[in-house]
Amino acid sequence: MPRRALPALLWLAALVWAGVVLWLSSLTLDELPRTAFLAGDKFNHFIAFAVGGWLTASALRLSRPQASVAGRIILAILLVAAFGALDEALQTFTPGRTGGDLYDWIADFLGAIAGALSTLTTHALLERFVPRR
Repeated sequence: MPRRALPALLWLAALVWAGVVLWLSSLTLDELPRTAFLAGDKFNHFIAFAVGGWLTASALRLSRPQASVAGRIILAILLVAAFGALDEALQTFTPGRTGGDLYDWIADFLGAIAGALSTLTTHALLERFVPRR
């Protein structure tokens, strides 16, 4: 895989992730898939935003190699947490959904932290997919 392709693929995956989160947030409780309730609500938020944190931090780490690792991780956490706040605000417009739940956002924020920090262990694996020139 060319070196430029993996960051672009990760950014695309992050955009798809964001689109799926927004789509799920736009569904009423009756429209949500039953599988959405297999685990607790806060656990679902945590896992979903851990995925977003990992995708965003991984994309930043590969597309901005000159920036500090800590800076890229912090930026990823801030971006995903801000998206979580936006998602909670938009849910207030979905019939039958309350949205604006501080505890949902805290789960989103903690998930973003966990996902972004997980790149500290997975980054070396990603680097194997792109040849050094």
